[in-house]
Amino acid sequence: MKKITAALLAVLILLSFTACNTGKRTALVISGTEIDSEIFAYYLDKVIHRPSEYGLAENPEKKLLKETVINECKKYVAVNTSFRDKGLSLSAADKVEVSNNVNYFWTRFEKHYNEIGVSKQTLTKIMTADAYEDAIFTATYDRGIGNAAAEKELTDYFYSNYVSFRTVCAYFTNPDGSPMPQADKIALTDMFRAMGQNTAVDADKFSEAVTAAGYTLSDTIILKKNSDGYPVGFFEKVYSQTNGTVQILEYDECVFAVLKESLEAKGEAVYVNYRTSCINDLYSDASRQEIESYIETLTVEEKGIDRIINKMR
Repeated sequence: MKKITAALLAVLILLSFTACNTGKRTALVISGTEIDSEIFAYYLDKVIHRPSEYGLAENPEKKLLKETVINECKKYVAVNTSFRDKGLSLSAADKVEVSNNVNYFWTRFEKHYNEIGVSKQTLTKIMTADAYEDAIFTATYDRGIGNAAAEKELTDYFYSNYVSFRTVCAYFTNPDGSPMPQADKIALTDMFRAMGQNTAVDADKFSEAVTAAGYTLSDTIILKKNSDGYPVGFFEKVYSQTNGTVQILEYDECVFAVLKESLEAKGEAVYVNYRTSCINDLYSDASRQEIESYIETLTVEEKGIDRIINKMR
C-alpha cells in the first residue's frame, strides 16, 4: 500500500508540475465546458485591439470588455457543440486550410502570441472552430444546386444586386492636384459625352474612342450593391441602364463613361463565382440569430478572469 501511495504521489506531483509549466488554467466554465486561460486570452486580445468590430468604443470599460470576451467564449463553445451534435466533419481541404492559416499567423505573430500566453495549439483550436462555423453555415443554408426553389432565390438575389460593366473615369483635377477650372471641367465632360451617349453602341468602337481620347477602358467589373469605392447612387444608375449602352455619369469629383454589359449573357460560371457570397448575404443574419439564441441558454462560471483582464489591459 505504501508503494502504491508513493507512486500515486509521484504522478500527482508530475501532473502538477506539467500544469504549472503550460500556464493553462480554467478561466471559465460554460455549461459544463471548461475554457482555459489561453482561449480566453486570445479573445480578450482580439477585443482589446479591435473594439469597433464588437460595437465597443476605444478603451471600453472593464465590465463591457469582460462581457464581450465571455460572449466570444460562449460562441466558441456553441460552435464546437453544434458541429459535434450535427455529426459534421471537416474535409481534407478544410483541414489543410486551417493548418495553412495557423502557420501563416503563427509565423507572423508568434512573438505577440507568446507575450499574451497563447500557444500554437490554442491558435489551432480557435481556427478550427472558425472552420466549424463555416461548415455549420454551409450545411444549414447551402441546399445545393439541385434544390430548384433555393437556387432560384439565390440567382434572383444575384441578378438584383450585382451589375457588370466596363468604364473609364477622369477626375476634375490638374496634374498638380489642384481643382480644374470650370471651363476645363465642361470640356472634359463634353469629351466623355462624345465617346458615346446612353444609346446602343459597338463595344469595340467605344473602346477605340476611349483609346483615341487618351484613356483606357477597364476590364469587366462586377459590382455589388452598396459596395465602397464608387459614388452614392452609382450602382442604381448603372443597374437601370440598358445593356450594351454607354452612359455618362458626372459627379463633383469626376466623370464616368460606363458601358453596361449583360450579366446574364456572361453565363453560369460568373454566378457560380458569387454563389457563396449570395448565400452569406441572404442567410448570415439568420445564422447569427440562431447562434445568439443558443448562446443565451448557456451558463457561465468565472474562474479568475479578472486577473487575466487586469494583466492584459
